[in-house]
Amino acid sequence: MRTRLLVPVAMLLLAAGSAGAQIPSITLFGGAAVPTGDAGDDLNTGFTLGGALDMHLPATPFGARLEGTYARFAVKGLDGTGLTAHASDAGANLNVVMTLVNAVIFKPYITAGPSYSNLKLSASDGTNSGSDSESHWGYNAGGGIDFGLGPLGARLDVRYKHISANGGSWTSVPLTFGIRF
Repeated sequence: MRTRLLVPVAMLLLAAGSAGAQIPSITLFGGAAVPTGDAGDDLNTGFTLGGALDMHLPATPFGARLEGTYARFAVKGLDGTGLTAHASDAGANLNVVMTLVNAVIFKPYITAGPSYSNLKLSASDGTNSGSDSESHWGYNAGGGIDFGLGPLGARLDVRYKHISANGGSWTSVPLTFGIRF
């Protein structure tokens, strides 16, 4: 009788030990950033780059993700003026991630949390240049699919990012592909 009880108890202890020893994963990502709202009226689609640190809570569908991001957008309507200008968004997101289906091949998830961004507008006429920046809080929400890619992992992700600015807001939709280590 003791032997029959010993095997299930040992299996539970091994599972709990390995689940408690979760190691954070690192993801590097990049893709398109589509400005929306007022920002979409003045800016072209740009690019975004970033990195994330993910930690999943054992035996739950929940995890946390800390991201550093950078996006850059060209200003519309400057052709023939001799001016060049771009806007950028450098910031961080701290998100809760919830895995919807814990399948072997792919894992769809939703994510949301606060964002902090430094929004900057830079312009040049070839001789003179200048810039102005502001930092503000906001939020981001979205989802994606996490899947295996050989010995590494990968993810496809889409978000809505809203930053409250003085008298308005800055919104964009980043569409990214990431490699997880």
